[in-house]
Amino acid sequence: MKNNSSYSEDIDFVELIKNYSRYWYFFILSILILIFIGYLYSRYSSKVYSASTTILIKDENNTTIGSDNIIDGIDLFGKNRNIKNEIGILKSFSLVKKTLKEASYNISYLNEGKVISFDIYDKSPFTLELDSNHIQSIGNKFFVTLLSKDEFIIKSKIKSKSLYDLKKETYIRHPDINFNFEKKYSFNQWIETDYFKFKLRKNDFTFYDEESWKNYSFVLNDLNLLSEKILKRINIKEIDKDASILKITLEGNNTKKIKKFLDRSAVNYLNIGLNEKNAIASNTIKFINKQLIDIRDSLTNVESSLELFKKNNPKIELSKKEYGAFYQIQKLEEEQAILKLNNKYYYSLKDYLIKNDNIDNVLAPSAMGINDPLLNNLIIELSKLYSELQILSQNTKEIHPAIKSLRSQIKSTKSKIIENIENIISSSELSLNDINARIGEFDKLISSLPKSERKLVSIERKFSLNETTYTYLLEKRAEASIAKAGNVADNKIVDKARLTSVEPIRPNRKTVYITCLFIGILIPGLIITIIILLNDKISSKSDVLKISNIPVIGSIPNNLKETNLVVINNPKSIISEAFRSIRTNIQYLASEKNQKVICISSSISGEGKSFCSVNIASILSTTGNKTLLIGADMRKPKIYDGLNLSTEKGLSSFLISNNSLDEIIQKTNNENLDIIVSGAIPPNPAELLEKDKMDKLINEVKNNYNFIVIDTPPIGLVTDAQILMNKSDINLILIRQDYTAKSMVVNIEDIINKSNINNVSFILNDVKYKKNNYGYGYGYGYGYGYYEEDNKQNNPWWKINKT
Repeated sequence: MKNNSSYSEDIDFVELIKNYSRYWYFFILSILILIFIGYLYSRYSSKVYSASTTILIKDENNTTIGSDNIIDGIDLFGKNRNIKNEIGILKSFSLVKKTLKEASYNISYLNEGKVISFDIYDKSPFTLELDSNHIQSIGNKFFVTLLSKDEFIIKSKIKSKSLYDLKKETYIRHPDINFNFEKKYSFNQWIETDYFKFKLRKNDFTFYDEESWKNYSFVLNDLNLLSEKILKRINIKEIDKDASILKITLEGNNTKKIKKFLDRSAVNYLNIGLNEKNAIASNTIKFINKQLIDIRDSLTNVESSLELFKKNNPKIELSKKEYGAFYQIQKLEEEQAILKLNNKYYYSLKDYLIKNDNIDNVLAPSAMGINDPLLNNLIIELSKLYSELQILSQNTKEIHPAIKSLRSQIKSTKSKIIENIENIISSSELSLNDINARIGEFDKLISSLPKSERKLVSIERKFSLNETTYTYLLEKRAEASIAKAGNVADNKIVDKARLTSVEPIRPNRKTVYITCLFIGILIPGLIITIIILLNDKISSKSDVLKISNIPVIGSIPNNLKETNLVVINNPKSIISEAFRSIRTNIQYLASEKNQKVICISSSISGEGKSFCSVNIASILSTTGNKTLLIGADMRKPKIYDGLNLSTEKGLSSFLISNNSLDEIIQKTNNENLDIIVSGAIPPNPAELLEKDKMDKLINEVKNNYNFIVIDTPPIGLVTDAQILMNKSDINLILIRQDYTAKSMVVNIEDIINKSNINNVSFILNDVKYKKNNYGYGYGYGYGYGYYEEDNKQNNPWWKINKT
């Protein structure tokens, strides 16, 4: 048994497909519209291409810097690179902006087509020349119409809140500007207003001649905003997890433009590392040159003194004993000079770290011949931290925890370096003290020499010390210069920029049409599905059988006739055949009885109950059976049109004893069909129907009639029908297609079960045969000549006979 209090339905996919097929023309129309939209999109939308370049990132694990390798020292910040840091540098705002400027992205040249405009990066017949001393309007489009190869009309609607100073590269706040500009000019003629000044220089007119392009436009772009947009479009990824090769991809409308950007960006990226190495070498040379200036002056003075002394004292020479002591002092003083020079480096490094918040001008220790692994490693670590900070700062605010963490690590590393330097200086001071003590001992030996010899030793000591230091510095400067000259970028461009596909990646015609086809099917499909699933009306016999155990004994087609007396006036119609089918089925209901009382009701008003009642009574009478139709709906009396019946006397007047049974029975043109109308509307219809007089009426008419058909009020609204159905042999309840709610069918079954009404069947009324595509009656389909119908009214438009 089906649940009478509620109902649920499984989706019948076969039924759904049938429902979809009824609306095939909606699918065709939707697909055609979407395909047309796809064509317009493919035809007029901007073509987007994709280009890529690949870069090999140097990856070395050895971070130890040898004291004897100046090149290694200058390569201090190039080793052990973090691949994510390199991606961050490639996607940094500063690098993108610099590249855009060098690739001439600051000005966009467009050809204005009839529907869309497209980028003509390398095909413009003119080039914009800006006056850098004049403020410029940025972001406004200027339209240029060529009148000839010498003249043009330029116009624009200037709207701006700020102007741009090209020299200072700053924005100038300005009250809202809103004015229209249009004028005729010649090429190479200055175009000037308060808000801009530029001229158009004549360029290659090849495409003007070949393509007949006359309408152009150009825009001075805001490089800051453009950089932000490009950053979102750049895609960088490793080609393999085990390789340190990066693939950089960019999408754009102009192939040459995106390829030039990628090539320029790759070169600028390589130059960043190369410039860092060259900066370190330059700083080293600068530091050495500063020391050489002081040493050179001292050496010149000492050399002059030595020359003068020997000129004045040509016969004074040092003895072997004296020369040995001098040699020892000379060696010690060379060591002393190197230690002092290194101390200068340490003090310089310490002072730089204290005063500066970067590591741009730090000299590599090995560049000065210093081999201290701990100091080297600490400087490398500090360099990495500054690099990460620079990358993170591009898109992160200072208050971000990651920035704070990096700054904390930088501060800690700096403290460690400074502490390490102080320890090195302390150790160096001890070595200097020891050397000074040993030099002092040799000074005592020399002090015993004659005055002239002591003076010679002193001058030669100074000369030898300055010469050795000067030679050492020259050697280091030469090494640094050689290293700088031989510097190359650590990383390498593997592939120059090239298109990933000759065809545009968007719009892809095949994808667009497939998508449009899918959407064209999906939209009407979804709409129809939603309508079907949300539809609470009975649309077919199967809908009734899904939610109720009550059988359906017949279906009545939609009545397109002007009369309700279809059986009488159109006996050969398809509707008449449907009523004959119901008559046949009625024969099998309560077959043991010779006289049958048939109650006809519905769930609510408007379901065709009276139409079916009069036609069922008519079809029963056509077989020679005496039939009586009783209009028992005394609340809303029905007038059976076309039968010319009087409504003065009827069932209500009989039940209140105003008229006899013979007085209320009316004859019709059909000798086997009589009718009792409902009569005047009484105040208490239900009470009248419950009286014994109603039972008496039914019993009396059984003596004279084979079928008594009672047209009752709707069973779903009042109790009148329930009273009469308990007196009848057969109970027929009308359901109207696309009118009766499914919930009402469930409600009717619940009423029937509670009222113990027996022998109940449904009749489906007002069925549109086109909607369900099946025949009626004995299974003969419509249109095969078995029924008399109005073909012009019912045939499809393409089958209508035209005369």
